[in-house]
Amino acid sequence: MKKNKIYAYIFFLMTIVSLSACKKNDIEEITTLDVARVFSSPGLTATVVNKTGVKLSWNVVPNAKTYTIEVFETADFSGTAFKIVKDITAAQLPYTVTGLAGNTQYAIRVKGVGDGIQDSKYVSVSVKTEPEQIFQDVNAAKLTSTSVTLNWPAGENVTTITLNPGSISRALTPAEIAAGEVTFTGLTPKVTYTSTLLLNAAIRGTKSFTTPAQLPTGSDVVVLAATDDLAAMIQAATKSTRFVILEGSKYNSDVAFTLPAGIDISIIGEVAPIKPIVSFTQIILPLTGGKLHFENVDLTAYAKGDETTTRRQYIINQSTATNFDEVSFENCNIRNFVNTPMRIQSSNAITINKFIVNNCIIDNISVADAGPGAGNYAFINSNVATGKINNITLTNNTFSNIGYGLILHNVSPSLSVTIENNTFYNVVGDGRYFIDYNAQTIANGFSFKNNIVAKTLSPLATARGIRSGTAPTVANNFQTSDVVFAANPIPSITAYTGASTSLFTAPTTKNFKIKDDGFAGKSTSGDPRWRL
Repeated sequence: MKKNKIYAYIFFLMTIVSLSACKKNDIEEITTLDVARVFSSPGLTATVVNKTGVKLSWNVVPNAKTYTIEVFETADFSGTAFKIVKDITAAQLPYTVTGLAGNTQYAIRVKGVGDGIQDSKYVSVSVKTEPEQIFQDVNAAKLTSTSVTLNWPAGENVTTITLNPGSISRALTPAEIAAGEVTFTGLTPKVTYTSTLLLNAAIRGTKSFTTPAQLPTGSDVVVLAATDDLAAMIQAATKSTRFVILEGSKYNSDVAFTLPAGIDISIIGEVAPIKPIVSFTQIILPLTGGKLHFENVDLTAYAKGDETTTRRQYIINQSTATNFDEVSFENCNIRNFVNTPMRIQSSNAITINKFIVNNCIIDNISVADAGPGAGNYAFINSNVATGKINNITLTNNTFSNIGYGLILHNVSPSLSVTIENNTFYNVVGDGRYFIDYNAQTIANGFSFKNNIVAKTLSPLATARGIRSGTAPTVANNFQTSDVVFAANPIPSITAYTGASTSLFTAPTTKNFKIKDDGFAGKSTSGDPRWRL
């Protein structure tokens, strides 16, 4: 056996030597290669160009007449090809495939096509296109605090648009696609939204935008800068003006100032989670005037809202003669005043035709730093015969920690009083009246409806209810068990059997959300913001 292996090996070596000894001319030269199929093309690469194009390169093989490219959205090339490109010649390389979707993963394969022989086997590559951006910049004229119009080239192939936050998604109509335009309404001011434009699942564009603040507009509007002196600008006004102050602003005046005569002045805060702060030492009403209006501002007794400073006493403490049309507060915070936001004093003739407070939060009025007791001034305070407020309207408010009472107007009459849909907590101090007109009549009506009176701020339990020469018209009012009136009870008020802590979620921390599902007035009484 060993001998046979040795003889075979010697024969192989002798054959090699014999062939090596042959001359070159003794061997026939090979000039053609006959094969059964095209060779596969090596070196296939893919590069993304212009977001949705893919440039393909590969090495040319000599027996390929043309090449075919197949593009799939499936990694294993299953299903139908998304795109097929045929008859590509070597002269066209590198070749760019266009018309693909953005932000999409593709599997691409290439084969050589033979002329009379079998096509090559495929070589493949994977590539992901980039997100497109066919959205045009948002036109400022098409963006408001609550709406936006978005544009892209008219007629582009798109199917759906989304908007977040809000998880809005809807199919585009043929008209919108043809116009390259869509409008969203019902947006929220000062929110950054991101919209995505899609072709089925492929992203064709994204655009972010921020809705502007919802501010008043008109020739009478002045939008203040942070460094402006609001008090000085009010005094200098020569025509009715709406002063608009922005979120985060703090406007302060350490000296009293007088409003210009005969014009309307409004101080309006930007709608925002935290209201702009206004802190004035005192506003004096002119001899004749129009209106003073506060809206969506935080009126605080602390300078610039700094609670380390000394509390101020009033917003208005009128002693000079005036015949003023209206003072109003809408959606404001009114808080921390040592005495009161509204006082009339002196023997001068003082008339305010309307005093309106709507949808406000009022807290800590005429409560001494040392604690509750008998406060010195009511929320509305006029106890002089020459001073009066003709029409008082208090609606949809929350009053808490009022050390004296709600209204003291006991030596001159009002024409009308409307107190409806309010929540009262810790109101009325020792020996004080909730509302005191004494024997004064209210000729045009006194309405007290849909209110919740909860807990009195009277450690001695000597607080009193309503005193008036005109009995109030009452309906759907409720009183918790921790309200104690030693005299002058509110007529026909319905007793709630529990204390304020049973009715409200957390009254000591100013959360007056009604928590008692069995409460008869849960959806009809008190400040509407707290109703079930």
